[in-house]
Amino acid sequence: MPIRLSPSRRPLFALALAAGLAAGTPAATAAEIVDQQLERPPGTTPSASGWDVTLGLGGGYAPKFEGASRYHAVPIPYASISYAGVGSVGPEGFNANVIRSGGFRAGLLVGYSGGRDQSDDPHLHGLGDIEASVQMGGYLAYQWNAFEVRAAVRQAVTHSGNGLDGTLGATYTLKPTDAWTVKAGPQLVFADSDYMKKYFGVTAVQSRNSGLREYRASGGLKDVAFGVNSTYRLSQHWMMFGVAKLSEIVGDAADSPIVQTKEQAFAGAGLAYHF
Repeated sequence: MPIRLSPSRRPLFALALAAGLAAGTPAATAAEIVDQQLERPPGTTPSASGWDVTLGLGGGYAPKFEGASRYHAVPIPYASISYAGVGSVGPEGFNANVIRSGGFRAGLLVGYSGGRDQSDDPHLHGLGDIEASVQMGGYLAYQWNAFEVRAAVRQAVTHSGNGLDGTLGATYTLKPTDAWTVKAGPQLVFADSDYMKKYFGVTAVQSRNSGLREYRASGGLKDVAFGVNSTYRLSQHWMMFGVAKLSEIVGDAADSPIVQTKEQAFAGAGLAYHF
């Protein structure tokens, strides 16, 4: 028997579904979206209820771990849900706007990091697993015409030893046609010493188990990147989306024996539906 939802409950169902998609998103994929909140298709407007919901699914090609030379296919859940400018669910996780004034915004973030399994790649054998963690943090953003500057920081709270990471980036929005929107810009990614030790350090025990040399990584700039998001409206409700990112691992992270190659890339595409 099919399940029928009333119009008033559809946004709530979509919000729950999006939360599940965000929680299930591979850590690498979520990061590669460059913290750019995916928007509703160009030319559409929020519903009269104040809900603005876009859900979709695609596929991409990403490194097996930070610094990997091998790539694999990954799913890309596309979830962008907001309510009356108060908050949203997107690639970053839950986003609650606390301050909105002109082009300035600031708020709270609740996200999810998928960790890392030593079974992900033979190069990781002996290093042990890094547990997944819920993250909490905040963001600041300022938009002026087509430009936006955004900073965000997140601390692991369920496995606090996973550390803290943050981003600082800028985007420029282009609209080649009424149906086509492109966002592009650079990004800097930072991490504290806990994060760097967890993901790029090699302890004496790990060295014996893996054969990699011991290494102690300190906090600082982790990578620099340039990312692109694109959406193309096919109809009133349907749209195609694409994401791509090129990055270079730098600093102490780049010198880690875990890193096989400093150059990293990600690309993906899919379809989404706007309610």
